[in-house]
Amino acid sequence: MFVAVLVIGLAIAWAIDGTGDGGVAEVGEPAPDFTVDLLDEGAFQLSDHFRDDGRPLIVNLWASWCVPCREEMPALSAFAEANPGIAILGVAVEDSLVDATAFGEEIDPVYPLAFGNTAFDEAYPNFGLPVTYFLDEAGVVTRVHNGILTIETLEEIS
Repeated sequence: MFVAVLVIGLAIAWAIDGTGDGGVAEVGEPAPDFTVDLLDEGAFQLSDHFRDDGRPLIVNLWASWCVPCREEMPALSAFAEANPGIAILGVAVEDSLVDATAFGEEIDPVYPLAFGNTAFDEAYPNFGLPVTYFLDEAGVVTRVHNGILTIETLEEIS
């Protein structure tokens, strides 16, 4: 009886959580699709990027209050300029739109910045900022990096 209850409970939890459905970004799995609003207007949709652009994508999660994020953005910007074959998208999480917009205008990276939403936060979790997801040209998550990225680290990873 105990085993039956345990199996039913796990099946229900799996169905509610969606584990196994590609709903959370995991290394080796296709990246979950998302749409986020760009800070300078418009929107970014992951599936559109891979359909229309096709370049590998670096998705960097940041916040205006995050000191390491402030240190990291210039390196990401320099990497983007030196590596036009790789796209970068910065997504503000755990932040206010006003603060994220002001921070983005201050730092002014060469890559687009967006503002995350609940669906994005659930699909691309973080356990501290910054965190960066690396997606190959097929849209598969190849790596997740927690912490500050330097140009040297970006060159090694890419």
